Amino acid sequence: MKKFLSFFAVLFLALSTLVGCASTNTNNQPTVTNGDGEWVKISEKTVNFKTETDTVSPTPLIGHRAYSKIKLTCTQGTVNIKNITVNMTDDSYQKLDTLGTLTNGMSTRAMTLAGDDLKLKSIDLEYSSVGNVTLNAVGVTKKAKVEIWGKKSVK
Repeated sequence: MKKFLSFFAVLFLALSTLVGCASTNTNNQPTVTNGDGEWVKISEKTVNFKTETDTVSPTPLIGHRAYSKIKLTCTQGTVNIKNITVNMTDDSYQKLDTLGTLTNGMSTRAMTLAGDDLKLKSIDLEYSSVGNVTLNAVGVTKKAKVEIWGKKSVK
């Protein structure tokens, strides 16, 4: 009986430790932590089957935080990113290099944002999605989905 209780005590302690390690950040926003620091999903966008420019704002739970780097990840379809403009809350902006084509599962490199303690207001994406409405209707291609990730500035 003593071994039985000891086994469950150890099991309970191990499970409670694992649950504590698997916590999310305070606003339940998806994060990725690697040797490079913590990345937070700023926003996501489903792009249309045409060339256009869209303005993407950070999700309300994130607010307008300071980020040191951003990157884009394509989670569905194929999209050709032509231009990115990052707008800050102090009305300054930064144009980032043309990135090329992303397909499902691909990410851009981490692009460093200039300036200290500048907070993100919005991001302008100029793109064209590969595919068309007819192919989407029959299930051959789908609209591209892009996630925008930001690395939190360390103060």
